[in-house]
Amino acid sequence: MKILFVLSPWLQQRQFEKPAWIFPAHLAMYATYLRNTGHSVIWDGIDNGSYDKVITDDIQIDVPFEKLPFPDRIFTNGKDPRTQIYGNFKLKPNTHMMASNLCWWGRCTFCVDTLKLQQGEKRGLREVGHVLAEIDDLIGLGYRECFDDSGTFPIGEWLERFCREMIRSSRNKKIVLGCNMKPIEEKVVPFKLMKEAGFRFMLVGVESANQRTIDRIRKGQESSKVVENIKAMNDAGLEVHLTSMFGYPWETHDDAMRTVHLVHHLLKKGYVKTAQASVFSPPRTKPDPNSTGHKYVPMIYDAYRSPQFWWHKLTDIRKWEDITYILRGARLVFDEKIMRRKHAGC
Repeated sequence: MKILFVLSPWLQQRQFEKPAWIFPAHLAMYATYLRNTGHSVIWDGIDNGSYDKVITDDIQIDVPFEKLPFPDRIFTNGKDPRTQIYGNFKLKPNTHMMASNLCWWGRCTFCVDTLKLQQGEKRGLREVGHVLAEIDDLIGLGYRECFDDSGTFPIGEWLERFCREMIRSSRNKKIVLGCNMKPIEEKVVPFKLMKEAGFRFMLVGVESANQRTIDRIRKGQESSKVVENIKAMNDAGLEVHLTSMFGYPWETHDDAMRTVHLVHHLLKKGYVKTAQASVFSPPRTKPDPNSTGHKYVPMIYDAYRSPQFWWHKLTDIRKWEDITYILRGARLVFDEKIMRRKHAGC
């Protein structure tokens, strides 16, 4: 069978607000599987009508996640220059992987992982040894940093085994890691162990400062403990990137501003290194252009005007990559503000 994979900057994202080229690890795993089983596979091509099957979305994957091989990153062009400009990496070359296809929490109403679970997709979790074999492959190919794009990185015994093996084998000295994580307590997730295992970056979805909203979107966290939990991540040496959302139909202006102030507080204290925001919408849909959320998103970037914020930025500099990361982040903030002003003028 002749199979074509058509890629786009919307793949492997949980929101449709803006495009970003990210290495689509799940699709790359599937393409490698099909190729290994004897199919003729074209990666990142154009549909000219001559193919037996065209893959454009990971919803089309019909093989259980845990049965897939890790990607052949030479065949799937893992060092594609388009994927090397992702803002949250410090080192190049970099890539994405997935230890699990779906979030272990899997209940957030806005997330595509919840939608997939509702549609019958099963959560798959790879064996620790299989993920470590992929990391060995990455190291051998010269990758310096990898972000795991599982909805939320596996926790519990799986995480402890993974971290201890990374340390025991000295893989932690050869590659830097990042992942998605809920803002949960240190007694649940061993942040210091993760840091020792090679983790640098933690993307944490706070979404709102209001417990009523957290309960309605089924995020499963205690708003009163968010600052404490994120501070614990920072104290362990992990660099936290915070995400939040605005435009919930039930939130008032005061509710939205409470979230803005929470993000500002975390940035100014240095507990969070960077932050971004988006507009609330159902999974796999673009936000309503008339949503009130659009006016609050730019406000979180006002924290970057604070001398306190910049003092923490300067004291965090250890390497040249830290400087280029700051400059790249400043450009992204500028671009975001320009985009929001254009949107407001429409």
